[in-house]
Amino acid sequence: MPRATSRKQRLDPPAMPPGRVLAEIYMRDHNMSQTDLAKKIGCAHRKINEIVNGKRSITPEFALELEKIFKAPADMWVRIQAEYDLWIVRKKRKHAA
Repeated sequence: MPRATSRKQRLDPPAMPPGRVLAEIYMRDHNMSQTDLAKKIGCAHRKINEIVNGKRSITPEFALELEKIFKAPADMWVRIQAEYDLWIVRKKRKHAA
């Protein structure tokens, strides 16, 4: 039986991790692998992999690199990261209460 959701849960949906946005929208649309992106930016493949897998955040500096590659504004990447970070903190506080 499906679990009922509260009005609060419906109004506060989970934030999409920035790495997922990067991989599932931008990299996919540009037919780009993690290795391809790492080469274009000039960073280690591991850095891209960690961002895509949610183990590393998108910094403002990295957002500027993404802006060059995908023509998506750096402030968008920073905002997605900040919104995700805030969602995580709220979730932790809710479970701690």
